[in-house]
Amino acid sequence: MIGSGDGQVASPAAQPEPAPDCPSVPAVIFSALVLLGSFAALFHVDIPILRFLRSHDVSALQSLGDLGEKLGNGGTLITISLLLLATGFFLKRQAWVRVALDSLLAHGVVALVVNSLKHLIGRPRPRLTHSGGWHWWPSLESGLDSFPSGHTSATVAVVTVLARTLPRLRWVPFVLAAWVGASRIWRGSHFPGDVVGGMALGFVVGSICNGPLREWRQSGSMALVRIAPIVLMLTGCFWVLTHRIADPVMDTVCLVAGLLLIGNGWLVRMGWSLRAAGDRGPVSNVLTVLGLGVVTGAPVVIGLTALLCVAHWTAATGVPACESAGGRSLRAEGVYALGLLAAVAVVQLLKGLVPLQ
Repeated sequence: MIGSGDGQVASPAAQPEPAPDCPSVPAVIFSALVLLGSFAALFHVDIPILRFLRSHDVSALQSLGDLGEKLGNGGTLITISLLLLATGFFLKRQAWVRVALDSLLAHGVVALVVNSLKHLIGRPRPRLTHSGGWHWWPSLESGLDSFPSGHTSATVAVVTVLARTLPRLRWVPFVLAAWVGASRIWRGSHFPGDVVGGMALGFVVGSICNGPLREWRQSGSMALVRIAPIVLMLTGCFWVLTHRIADPVMDTVCLVAGLLLIGNGWLVRMGWSLRAAGDRGPVSNVLTVLGLGVVTGAPVVIGLTALLCVAHWTAATGVPACESAGGRSLRAEGVYALGLLAAVAVVQLLKGLVPLQ
């Protein structure tokens, strides 16, 4: 982290996040495997999604896409950081100054990493892709720089830092970042895999700049563990969206098995089973997450979900442990259960809407 300058005490809302506990090595390894497997799966469905978008009129979203592109533009992000920096100096809010400087650092680092990866991988932009599959090779040519998405990477990196100033509304900048990423897809500027890759990279870089730089390994490792579930969730959505149900009977079996796992996870969370002493949180999380993966009926998603469960089971920290039901109201638990059922319903509705063939 960049020092506070004159030593004034920063406001609690914008204090730098403390150095996170370092997750276990197996947790980091399995999380990395989840990310690699997710990107491999996304590369497999990128072309069908591209063809689907090309076959539909999305002009109604064009203006929103243009705004998303402007918001994720490097000049806009730097301007936001500079305005916060100037405001912090003017109001003598050293916490704001520190956040602004950290966001500028995150932007610079992610820009360097992204542009290096873009030209090292050399993936063609969607407008240059006219056949199935994708080819990569180191290149400095314009248009062969699709992976990862620069707009998404920079936006996520910057908002990860800026969110420190909005402890209760930190979801707002991340929603804006999601808008920027989605706009890159429907505008045809990037494939879904490019955007998800940019999101993961931006979050890791932003998390490193959010903590003491000397603790970059711990910060980066924890960010890797935390972003893996989100990447897998997006991958699962894109995968079931592009794959029809091949075997209805097996899909029904997976649905029933997944619901049983989710139900048992909820019971463990409520404290109605596994009454022996011990932390029920990891057990509940693993059962619930694995159940959601099984519900998809997709072997790829189920396998990656199993890896994710192993990652979080072996993590020293990561997914917060669930409290016992006594610490929450029955209404809150009911809303949680309805949310899980809604997620299952969404998965069922998404299956095969944009088939590969």
